[in-house]
Amino acid sequence: METCSVCGRPYGVTHSCPGPPSRVSASTWPVPTTFAPVHYFRQAIAIARFDDGAIISASLDRRSILYGAAIWLLGQFLVFGHVLWALAHSQRATRWPAVAAGCCLLVVVDAAWLLAQYGLCHILARWLFGARGTYMRLLRPLLLGSIVTWLLIVPYVGTLAGGFWSIAIMMLVFENVDGIERLKAFGLSFAVGLLFLGLAHSLIHFP
Repeated sequence: METCSVCGRPYGVTHSCPGPPSRVSASTWPVPTTFAPVHYFRQAIAIARFDDGAIISASLDRRSILYGAAIWLLGQFLVFGHVLWALAHSQRATRWPAVAAGCCLLVVVDAAWLLAQYGLCHILARWLFGARGTYMRLLRPLLLGSIVTWLLIVPYVGTLAGGFWSIAIMMLVFENVDGIERLKAFGLSFAVGLLFLGLAHSLIHFP
């Protein structure tokens, strides 16, 4: 394994050099020392807008994971709340305790599914492309960036828009934090996302 003298990234036989490392600094997003939900909400929006500085800052900020988890959890509440609202206005009899228990279980399963997806991406990035980041550094900006999943409640286009937007954020996070080339990060994020989508489809339709 050789190291490129220009970009500093490891490579095997061939290498598509992206040029010198980015000079993006995390200093534009100083780490707050107190309770700061507005700061992290703004940072989540910045990550959704593909701000490299916000991604790097979040990856280095240990507190950001708590706010990222809260943003992801709120997205889950929005999705399930939308479903429950529709169910409440239907004419069918509903066993609400069972529905509530089912929603809580699905949130736990969805969290485990998401962590597994990110973990597999990171393992493959390290194995195939010599990624140099850590799982926790990846997880922090990815959870903040999960704010785009709030689009899932938008009829017709929300699922598609939120899905592709999430893949784009994953690509930039892996590029900035794991240090792999953008096209490789995109291919890895897309392939693993497609794999997990296929697995979910298979489990849902399992006889």
